[in-house]
Amino acid sequence: MAKTKNQLLAEALAGVSKSVVGNIVYSKNINPNQQKLLNKNGYLKRIIRGWYLFDADFAAQSAGESALWYESIWSFIGQYLYTRFKDNYWLSSEASLDIHTDNNSMPPQIVVFVKNGTEQIIKLPNDMSLLLTSGKNMPPELVEHQGVKIYPLESATANSVPTFYKNHPLSMQIALREANLDKLAEALMRSKNKASTGRIIGAYEALGMRAESKKLNSILSSIFDDINVKNPFETAPVQVGVRKKEAASAYRVRIIWEQSSKVVNALCSDIKPEFDFYTKSLNQTLDAVNELYVLDAYHSLSIEGYAVTPDLIERVSRGDWLPETVEQDKDARNALAARGYFDAFNLVKASLSEAHKKEDLNYLIDVGITQWHTALFSPCVTAGLVSEFDLAGYRRNPIYIRYSRHVPPAYDQLIDCMQALKECIADEKSFAVKAILAHWLFGYIHP
Repeated sequence: MAKTKNQLLAEALAGVSKSVVGNIVYSKNINPNQQKLLNKNGYLKRIIRGWYLFDADFAAQSAGESALWYESIWSFIGQYLYTRFKDNYWLSSEASLDIHTDNNSMPPQIVVFVKNGTEQIIKLPNDMSLLLTSGKNMPPELVEHQGVKIYPLESATANSVPTFYKNHPLSMQIALREANLDKLAEALMRSKNKASTGRIIGAYEALGMRAESKKLNSILSSIFDDINVKNPFETAPVQVGVRKKEAASAYRVRIIWEQSSKVVNALCSDIKPEFDFYTKSLNQTLDAVNELYVLDAYHSLSIEGYAVTPDLIERVSRGDWLPETVEQDKDARNALAARGYFDAFNLVKASLSEAHKKEDLNYLIDVGITQWHTALFSPCVTAGLVSEFDLAGYRRNPIYIRYSRHVPPAYDQLIDCMQALKECIADEKSFAVKAILAHWLFGYIHP
């Protein structure tokens, strides 16, 4: 008996799945007929010629529209570069520093050095590109990030150009704090870059890291004569406390808070509170909050893409995964999320009631985050759309936002990031800053 359309589609999905790495498919590794069928049905979205994103998000018409694209971009870059150049390539020091310092914003262009290569620009989705350029001397020690060859942290720092201090001062500040001083000295010796040595010594001074500045100067004065020590930062770096072995993303949160709090305070300096929360009737305050509910409940759902999994392939074979059923799935999720949002909203009001009784605000925020999260997703757990284990702690998977180059921190950094955020909220005196930056950075972390 002839196979049905759904069976053929499921067969093609299963066949291509065997060649997929990190949601990326190289056309030379798959059956042409299966490729044609999956192209037609929207499962393969073109990245560049011969390379595809493999997903099941029918709302996305192209690779750049899919939420899976930014999850998969490093996998694509690593596979693409290895296919073309094997191990004879490496990312620039600037791109390497972005990776080492957990810069959560994807750059518009990534510079790649190719041993004895020629210059070429490879255009990627969402106005991104790879700039391939010739590199004569391949660095002796390279490390890998998701299959992509990059400079080690200390080598990338030693090779950083003056404009990187100007355009990416936060990344440079994190790199200098994270770098092993002995390895950094060795990298500067290998590079024989006297100007960079002077910039790094001066940068340590500007960061208040006097011991590091002095030690590095002592080590390298035996190699370079008359080092011109110069502060490479255009504006004074923000100095904040940092915990030992704290994730770079958490340190980034602390600096962003410190920098941005000054801006918020300046903007809000002339704005006075309309009433005193503790003296106004609690019922009046809760009534005002209730009036905002509908507007507040209008929020973003379905920002995660649909990866092709064995379970999804089985649904396709049964005819349970079509554009119509995907919309039904989203409608069901939205309805359950709306219920969860209502429950969470009521818990926020309960927290306000506790705050009105002079309960410690930092305690309420710490406990509240867990309570609100649990209430928000409990209806989805009851319906079987979300695992009950997802209610314990922070997310365990990457999360990506459509059309945004911002990639929230990885799971293993969330505890540090959230601890840093809670401490920033607790230490902040201005309630305007607490409200604005806590909201913004909570979304930035997306725990």
